[in-house]
Amino acid sequence: MTDFNTALDLYLQGERAGALHLWRLLADQGDVRSQFNLGVIYDQGDGVAADKPLAAAYYRAAAEQGFTEAAFNLALMLDIGDGIAIDANQAAHWFWVAAEAGNPQAQFRLGLKYDTGEGLPRDAEQAAQWYYRAAEVGEPHAANNLGRCFAMGEGVPRSDVDAYKWFNIAAELGVANAARYRERVARELSPAERLRAGEIAIDWLREFRVRRG
Repeated sequence: MTDFNTALDLYLQGERAGALHLWRLLADQGDVRSQFNLGVIYDQGDGVAADKPLAAAYYRAAAEQGFTEAAFNLALMLDIGDGIAIDANQAAHWFWVAAEAGNPQAQFRLGLKYDTGEGLPRDAEQAAQWYYRAAEVGEPHAANNLGRCFAMGEGVPRSDVDAYKWFNIAAELGVANAARYRERVARELSPAERLRAGEIAIDWLREFRVRRG
């Protein structure tokens, strides 16, 4: 049994002090799982006083070794100033690291960065591409924003059929305003186009639910 798992067993048994002691030792030796766990513990104040700067430091240590979840959590803290100074450029960087590793929420937020020009040069095509990557694996807000991209012709060729499809998908995945946007786009479609776009969305959702199990 590794020291990490020894610490995990102690933690699960409620022996927090022993677990934290072992994880700190391992984190100082560069163990990414220990660094990440300590980041979460100090971020959430789980059994210790919350310490956001310390949490960010542990996240950063793990992120710099390629730990995707740590990169995403650090990006979130930097993005909103969660106990640390806001740094839009650094937030965008760590969102990019997590997005490249396949994190759908990071892909969506990186799309937002390119969409708004916050922390990155504004780039509608990059925004649409990252929204698409996130939407394709079921990130609902990315699907909604991708629908807007198609409706407005921002970063992609304007297509009411594609806009209707993605708004439909976003609505089915629970985005509150997506149904309203879908109905606005529907007014621009012929009955045949609306039927086709709806069928495409239904097929996508069926395949998505099969993939998700």
